[in-house]
Amino acid sequence: MGSSIQSSGSASEADKSWLFKLAKGKISEERILILKLDFFLLSWAFVAGITKDMDQSATTQAYVSGMREALSLYGNELVEFTTYFSIGYALAIIPSQVTQTMIRPSIFLPICEIIWGGLTLATYAAPNAKTIFALRFLLGIFESTSWPGIVSLIFNWYTPTELAKRLAIFGVSGQAGNMFLGILQAALYKNLNGVNNLEGWQWLFIVSGCITIFWGFLGLLIIPDSPAITRALWLSRSERKLAEERMQDSGTKTSKLITRKELISKLISIIRSPLSYLFLAGYLQFAWSQRSNSYFLLYLKGLKNSEGGPLYSTYTVNLIPLGGYSIAIVSTIALNALSDWKRWRWQVSVGSAALQVLCCSVLSAWPDSTPTIMAFYFLTFATAAWGYALIAWLAEILRKEPEGRSILVAAAVTLVYAGHASIPLAAWKVSDSPRYPIGFPLSAAFGAGSIAAIMCMRFYIKKNPDVFEYGFKDQPRIDDVEENLEKDSIGKQAKTTTLEV
Repeated sequence: MGSSIQSSGSASEADKSWLFKLAKGKISEERILILKLDFFLLSWAFVAGITKDMDQSATTQAYVSGMREALSLYGNELVEFTTYFSIGYALAIIPSQVTQTMIRPSIFLPICEIIWGGLTLATYAAPNAKTIFALRFLLGIFESTSWPGIVSLIFNWYTPTELAKRLAIFGVSGQAGNMFLGILQAALYKNLNGVNNLEGWQWLFIVSGCITIFWGFLGLLIIPDSPAITRALWLSRSERKLAEERMQDSGTKTSKLITRKELISKLISIIRSPLSYLFLAGYLQFAWSQRSNSYFLLYLKGLKNSEGGPLYSTYTVNLIPLGGYSIAIVSTIALNALSDWKRWRWQVSVGSAALQVLCCSVLSAWPDSTPTIMAFYFLTFATAAWGYALIAWLAEILRKEPEGRSILVAAAVTLVYAGHASIPLAAWKVSDSPRYPIGFPLSAAFGAGSIAAIMCMRFYIKKNPDVFEYGFKDQPRIDDVEENLEKDSIGKQAKTTTLEV
């Protein structure tokens, strides 16, 4: 009898499993829709993020793998590669986001990815730094469409309880891209260096570019636009309708193609809102702070053994940062899953920023211990969760403002790259490696400033709760609403009395 009860209990538990329901054909239509979104949209977005960061970071990986010596790059060229890329990125990002309010992302995003894949591939044949500067500038222009464009897609398909996890999964594609790039460069350097008279770093650009071009063509078939205008072949008519309904039920308005007049009105509303500036202050400062681990490869390459030779081989230098990227992936997904579960948006952001302040403060002091420096370098990778929790919080606050969300994220990334184009020239000079006496203290200060801005943002939301329902529109105060309701009530009573008389 005991075994009978036990088997009955097991069956009951199995009945609750969505995998069991899927096998029995009893899974809900909404769950099937979410599975499809994760399989098609999120998977495509994740790999697109990998290709973006691979192509963006390829010059750094190539620099420590032979390009420096091959092209005689003994000045500040490595930092200038980032500068030219960032200038192109910053100039194009807002125009690209505005374009996507009037042209389908399912056409615009893949075409741009195919073009930047071609630019990455062409870099293998660059004869000097000036050619790479031009290619990096153009790469920045076309890559600027990707990250904010995909974030906007995710905003349009996932409800607030699903959002931070998906943003984090997409977001860690950056770390996954750097991990894959390190493995790829190590393998190419070992196996293809010298093949067809090409060095390993040249093969990196060829392989990365080809992967990106292929994924761009695949995007033409997969990207679903938004629920209101989707024409994705992998969604049935009933699933498209369900997607709209569930976003409406969560109080979230999704994107539609809008007119130029509507767009101008949105831009004016964004500029007038204090929330815009508080979000930007919180986001920008921390993003600039995270430059602190961008030159980890350079630090590793510069380490010497007791005999004065390199402590690590080129192959090992490419592999060591994989530990940092692994830390970033695990912490980002775990903390943002917690952010969705507990709705701890600002808490996750502030906690990550506090850890960043600690790490950069220790690195500013530059203790006389390689293991200590390595440990705190690795810890900076654990702070990557902050941005996705903050963006998910913004999406909740501006759930009635789909275009506003997209434009604000685009503005944030624009200014981030404007900073990346200028700040490293003084703070992260190659000649200051590895101690960076300006860079690490500045990163600590940016982290502290980000915490202050996020707390001010929280204070603003508490004082202006109407933003959840009215977005950037002229928001009626609660007192005014109650007063109007009272007037309506008095008016109705007077009308009833008149009719009775």
